[in-house]
Order: sequence, then C-alpha cells, then structure tokens
Amino acid sequence: METNILLKPTKRKSSVLDKAYSKHIDAILKNINDEEEGRWEIYGAIIQQLIDDGKESYYKEIKYRLSDGENPNKVMLDIIERESDSIDGLLFFFKKRIEEYLEEDFFKKFH
Repeated sequence: METNILLKPTKRKSSVLDKAYSKHIDAILKNINDEEEGRWEIYGAIIQQLIDDGKESYYKEIKYRLSDGENPNKVMLDIIERESDSIDGLLFFFKKRIEEYLEEDFFKKFH
C-alpha cells in the first residue's frame, strides 16, 4: 500500500495520540489482504477529502476513535453523515461504499 494520509506525520511534535494511532495503523496495514487494503485506501481518501474541505478537526477524532478500536466503517460513516448538509459528490460516493462494506461484513458473519 502506498503511503497516504493515514500515515501522514503531523507538522508538530508527535503527541501520545499520534504515536498510538501510528502504531495501531502500522499493525493493521501490515496484516491486511487486498480487499482490506482497498478499504483502507478509501478511508484515507475520506480523510484527505475532509482535510481538503477545511474539516481538519475530524482527523483528530478519527485518530482517537480508530486507536480506541472502533470499527473504521462506522467511524467514517458517522462523520460523513454529520456532514450530510455539505456533502459533495465524492463524499456521497464514499458514503455509499462504506455502507456496502458494512453490509458485506454483516453477511460474512453468517458464512
């Protein structure tokens, strides 16, 4: 997987959160298959789009929630839904894709 926003270092000194998040993401990305890699690329694209839209504060929330072990699909969907009033076409596409991931994961529980 190429380096993306998920592993982008901050401009300031690393905080405890930054270190925990980096360690958590490194561990995940080392042990994923191609399907999961595609998902993490989408998560990175969502974060990048939020930052590009001037919503950098969500990145810190995402770091906290992912480092705490929350389901990345639910984290991303929650944030996108909070931005539903100002959602653009790209985030709408990502929202639909995340909903598909949640549905796929639900059905995998029964197979």
